[in-house]
Amino acid sequence: MMDSKPELRKRLRALRGDIAEEEHQRRSALIRHSLEQFCVSRRIHRIAAFWPFKSEVDLRGMYSARQDWNFYFPKVVSTSPPRLAWGMEPLEPGFSGLMEPRFAPHFTPPAQLLLVPGLAFDDRGYRVGYGGGFYDALLEHVGPDMMVMGVGFESQLVDHVPEDPHDIPVDWLCTEKRIRDLRE
Repeated sequence: MMDSKPELRKRLRALRGDIAEEEHQRRSALIRHSLEQFCVSRRIHRIAAFWPFKSEVDLRGMYSARQDWNFYFPKVVSTSPPRLAWGMEPLEPGFSGLMEPRFAPHFTPPAQLLLVPGLAFDDRGYRVGYGGGFYDALLEHVGPDMMVMGVGFESQLVDHVPEDPHDIPVDWLCTEKRIRDLRE
């Protein structure tokens, strides 16, 4: 029997939270390295990213190392309906303790690549997040010129994520082992 989204959320949050700090940082560093190489090879320098929340992948080292790139971060501007706005640093604590940009003038980030966090991902690109629907609402408005990549640890991959009609899959997936084009 397949897990429901709430069951997946609970199981994968615990699994990700159980990764030892040193191992979490090692895996995060591998992901940062792969993402940097990917972006350099494709001349990507405008990235919609995320500041790590709880035990999410930590990409902060890439933000400080690549000061020649533009990183846009989400700010929760509405929970009903779920809406994000996007801006650059400086960041400050915001909704639920998330680090958010002080100034967020963009409803769609002016980026070439959108990095999407999650708790679980499957091979079709479907994901389970925290359940607020913020990224699904955003993905409805992302044009074909922006690459959409899920970011998580290999241990967050599952056989099947149950999808709802409003769910929109990511096109790419980055873990500490590889970056995969899921459209193939």
